[in-house]
Amino acid sequence: MPYQTILDKHYTLSRTRGLQCDGCNHGKDYYSEGYRCLQTQLYFHNECANSDLEIRNLYHPQHSLHLKVLAANEDVNGECKLCRGNLAKMYYYCSICDFAIDLICARKEVVTKIEGAKTHEHSLSLVSKMIMFTCHLCGLLDDRFPYACNLCDLSFHKDCAESTPDINYSCHPKHLLKRLTHVPSYTDGKCCLCGNKLHNLFYHCSICNFSVDVNCANNPPAFTLTHLKAHEHSLILMPQRSFVCSACGMDDDPNPYVCPQCNFMVHRNCIDIPRVIKIYRHDHRIYYNHSLDAGDWKCGVCHKKINWTCGAYSCSQCPDLAIHLRCATRFEIWDGVELEGISENTLEVKPYEEIEEGVIKHFSHKEHTLKLKEESDANDEFVWCKACTYPIFSSPFYSCMECDDFSFHKKCAYLPKKKIDSFYKISTTLITDLPAYLIFICDVCQNFFQGFSYQSDDKGMFMDVRCGSISEPFSHESHPHLLYANYSSGDRICNACGDKATMVLSCEECKFDLDVKCSSMPTIVKHENDKDHFLSLCYGEKKRDQCWCDVCEETINPEQWFYSCDHCGIAFHIRCTLGDFIWFKLGKHDGLPESSVILNNRATRTFCDCCNSRCKYPTIFIYNGSTLCSQQCFKKKLREILNL
Repeated sequence: MPYQTILDKHYTLSRTRGLQCDGCNHGKDYYSEGYRCLQTQLYFHNECANSDLEIRNLYHPQHSLHLKVLAANEDVNGECKLCRGNLAKMYYYCSICDFAIDLICARKEVVTKIEGAKTHEHSLSLVSKMIMFTCHLCGLLDDRFPYACNLCDLSFHKDCAESTPDINYSCHPKHLLKRLTHVPSYTDGKCCLCGNKLHNLFYHCSICNFSVDVNCANNPPAFTLTHLKAHEHSLILMPQRSFVCSACGMDDDPNPYVCPQCNFMVHRNCIDIPRVIKIYRHDHRIYYNHSLDAGDWKCGVCHKKINWTCGAYSCSQCPDLAIHLRCATRFEIWDGVELEGISENTLEVKPYEEIEEGVIKHFSHKEHTLKLKEESDANDEFVWCKACTYPIFSSPFYSCMECDDFSFHKKCAYLPKKKIDSFYKISTTLITDLPAYLIFICDVCQNFFQGFSYQSDDKGMFMDVRCGSISEPFSHESHPHLLYANYSSGDRICNACGDKATMVLSCEECKFDLDVKCSSMPTIVKHENDKDHFLSLCYGEKKRDQCWCDVCEETINPEQWFYSCDHCGIAFHIRCTLGDFIWFKLGKHDGLPESSVILNNRATRTFCDCCNSRCKYPTIFIYNGSTLCSQQCFKKKLREILNL
C-alpha cells in the first residue's frame, strides 16, 4: 500500500526541479512531479510518496520493514544501516531490531552472490547479518553485510568486491583513473563531479588531481549533449573549470558543459531552461532571455544585482522587471509548469461590472446595483461589510441602492473572483454564497470566520477573505519594504504582536515578519471606552514612555502594535480593543445551537465557562449555552462536545 494514499488534504501535486526530497534527501536535475505538504512544506518525490508501507528485504530477512514518516517538527536521528548516510524524514524501519534503511537503499536490487570479481578469484556471497569484519581490499573495519569467500575466509565491501584496479572514464578520457582506498593529502577529499566526500574506495588521476566516487564512476554524466533549450550547438562536459554560467550568472559548480565556438558555458542544472513561465509574484508571464540590455539591473525576487551579460527572465509588459533564473524557478515562486506553446488564459476575474462612475453591479448581488459612498457618508457604526463582516467606519464603501443591509468596503468589492493563494500556491475561487449563519475555520490563520471565503479548486481548503486576498508582493504602511509570504517550519516572531507564527509576511531585505492576522488589522476602530473618537493603530514607538491599557490596566509594550487615541491620550492592547471575535457579526446565529455574539459591556464582567476567568475582551461568544471569551476557548469547547 503506497504512502501517498494516506496523504491528507494539505498535500498537493507539484512539478519542480532540483528540490530536495524529504523522503530520500535527493534532488533531481530534471523536472519531476512530487507531493508538497501545504502546512509543513515537506516535499516528496512521486516515487517516494508512493513507497510501499511494508517491504521484505534480504538485508533483514527475519522481519518485515515498515515505512516510517517523521513529522516536520521531529528531528531525524540515526543513519542507514547499509550506506551509513543520514536518514531522511521517510525510511524503512524494524522496531524489533532497531534496523533502518533509507528509501534509496531499499530500492536497490540485492546482489546475493558476486561472480568473477576482479578483486578475488572465487565467488563472494552476501552475509545478511550485521557482523564485524575487515575488508580485505581497503582494510576498513566495518559491521555491515560483508561479501565473503567461504574458501579463503576473506570478506569485502560490495563496492570493493565489484571494483577494478583502473577504469577508462568518459568524463576524463585523457588518463586512466586508478582505484584508491586512501585519500591523498594533496586533494580536497571530495568527488570532482558531485562534490560529496570521498570514502574508503574511489578512482583518481594523480596527474590531473581528478577524483570520482563510486557512484559517479558507475553513473557518469553524459559527455556530450545536443538539442538543448540552452544552446543551439552541441555541448561538451569540461570538469574542473572555474566559470560563470552563461544561463544563470552563478559560479558555484566547477563542471560546465561548454560550446567552444561560442565561448558558452552552462551548469548541468541550467541546460533545460523553461522559456516561458508564470510566477506567483507577478501578474504576467515572464520570458527567458540569453542576456539583458546593458544597465544596472536588480532581481525582482531577491533584489540583488543581475549580471546583464548572462541569462535572466523579463516581462514583455513590464520593461523594468528582471529576475534571476534561479530565483524565478524556486519552488515557492514557480509552479513548475512551462508555458511555451500554451495559449495564455484570459479568464475574466474582475468581480464587478461598472455601470457608470461610482456605480457597479457585483457578481454576488446581481439583482441590484451598488453605489460608492465616500468617507464623509460612512460614519454609521452599524453598517457591516458583507464580505469581511467587519464594521464600515470611515473608509469608502459600496452600498446597495435598494437593500438596506448589503454593503462592501471598497477594497472588498474589488476582490478578484479567482487568484493564486500566496501561502499554499494553489488556485482559489471567491465564494460568496456561504450560509450567513454558519461559522468556518480558515486554513491559513486557523481562526473561525464568517462572510466571504476563498476556496481551493478541489474544495479541500477554506480561507477567509483577509488571508485569501493577500497577494505578493504585499505592501503595508508599517514597513518601508515589500513583504512576501513565508511558510516556515520553524516558529517566527511577529514584529507586530510578538506571537510565534509559521505563516508570516516577511521582508527579504531586513528581519521583519508580520503574522497574517496582523497584516489585515483595521487601522481605525471604535471602542466603548472612547465613543467620541476613533482609535488609531500605532505601529510601535521605541521612544514612547511606558503606558497602560485602558481596558485591562496592564502595561503595553511600546515596541509592539497597539491602539491609541491622540485626543484623549489613552491606549489599548490589540486584543483588548478587537477581542477574538472581530470577524463575527454581532447578533444571533441561527445555524448553530444557542449561539450569538454579544458585546461585553455589562457593569460586571462575565466569567468564561471554559477558562473560568473574567471576559475582558469587547465581544463574547455564546455557544450551546456556554459563555466563551476567546477563539481558543471556543475550540476547546468544540473538542469537548465532539469528544475529540
